[in-house]
Amino acid sequence: MRFMKYSEKILVCLIAALLVLNLSLAVKVPFSLGNPDYTYYGVVPARIYSYNLTDTSNRTSGWRLDIGSVGEASLVVVVAAKDDTHVKVYDLTLGRLTTEFDLDSMEKQYVLFANGTMFKVVSNKHVSVMLLNYHSIPEPTALELTLPFGFYTTTDGLYVGKEFVIMGSGQGIGTDYIILALEKSSVTITRDDDSQFSVSLDANSFKYITLSPYRVYRITSTGNIMVQSGYIQGRGGDYVPCFSIPSAQGGFVGTHFTSLSLKSQEWGWDPERDYGFRITALEDATVQVYDLETKMEVAKVTVKGGSGTKVQVESDAIVVQSDKPISLALLHNGSITQKARSGSAQFASYGHGVLFIGIQPNVDTPIHLPTSAQIDAYFFAVEETTLIIDEDTYTIDADSPLPYITPGTHIVRADNNVVLQVNFWPLEPEYQGLEYTGAIIPCVEMVDKNPEVTFTPIEGGFPIMYVVAGAAVAAVAAIIGLLAVKRRGGKPS
Repeated sequence: MRFMKYSEKILVCLIAALLVLNLSLAVKVPFSLGNPDYTYYGVVPARIYSYNLTDTSNRTSGWRLDIGSVGEASLVVVVAAKDDTHVKVYDLTLGRLTTEFDLDSMEKQYVLFANGTMFKVVSNKHVSVMLLNYHSIPEPTALELTLPFGFYTTTDGLYVGKEFVIMGSGQGIGTDYIILALEKSSVTITRDDDSQFSVSLDANSFKYITLSPYRVYRITSTGNIMVQSGYIQGRGGDYVPCFSIPSAQGGFVGTHFTSLSLKSQEWGWDPERDYGFRITALEDATVQVYDLETKMEVAKVTVKGGSGTKVQVESDAIVVQSDKPISLALLHNGSITQKARSGSAQFASYGHGVLFIGIQPNVDTPIHLPTSAQIDAYFFAVEETTLIIDEDTYTIDADSPLPYITPGTHIVRADNNVVLQVNFWPLEPEYQGLEYTGAIIPCVEMVDKNPEVTFTPIEGGFPIMYVVAGAAVAAVAAIIGLLAVKRRGGKPS
């Protein structure tokens, strides 16, 4: 009986302990769920090299491999914006965890993947992820790094915002970075050694800046801005890296875009090269392009629904506005033909790109895949997703990208967040490879999130003069009308 008595007490204590443990777990679970995973997908190009014509003025002179272009791996760079950031990096091709690490604010980590590898980066906090055509883990003494072409994401995972933490790339001697101000902004750029500089920008203005390779920077602003790196190749060069342009309203479909452009009297746009800002429309749209320096309209085009057109505008930076939703990208269609220069090079154009595009749920997204290029595209999703391309329906499984190689203009729609990676390079020769630079990878979970931005109308010299003149004419007409009414002894209606 005494044993039964103690057994009952022990049982009561065990039940109480289990209840306390269960309550403790119930309290802790919401906190763990409050730190969701953020996912970044990518594919390392399978063929990293390029062939050049032996004689670039003779299309039949034969092709030779550029030995210096050959790469067998690419570098993934992860940069943390906040302390206590935990990151896991997976090789999806082999189906295994490659590495796992912790980062504090403004710390970075490198991961190297072999050609053709599909990978995934998962973090508990927003990070900046870049895919770079760099073939080894950088040495501490390294001074240069390939430059990604595209737009950076904020510490909240959007393309528009007031805080960015990024790592510098390039050679550190040119102004390869541009800050595009959507609102009036005071911007402070702080390096990882606490050195800093500041710039002030009005709404609808821009500033080119220089960032040192391998250094991490925190860019803070009082107004909404976008941060972009890259350039547009003019008549002075053969290699033309391309990039997609997110809408300043969120996503990649919208009516308001801004980007760097190209302005050079001697080395400006090559009119014989098949490239430019590609505008693709869902329905008939009128599109206006403004120079951000002069605030003048520099181009106006009408785009037929379900198709697209390209424009080349001589400006350092532009704003593109449309009366109907469009998508926008700097694209080269793939042809090797360009304007001959002194020393020839008529058949040396090398248009290429590694582009990332977010496709928001239940939003028709027009995309254009170059028609004279080799295409290697992948659709990624973190959960089972139904994807419709034109009239064909596909299923994307989590961590299992859907490959796509059909060139041309397409309308894409999905029922969940999707990230599209597009690798492309010239058709000639048929064994050509992709010698790319780099790209910034967006977070899948943030694709459907949009920023809150106040846009200021662009008012340049001619539009202002036009408005003022119109107002003056209206005022004169009103005065004359009023005088006429007074003469008749009546009141204006």
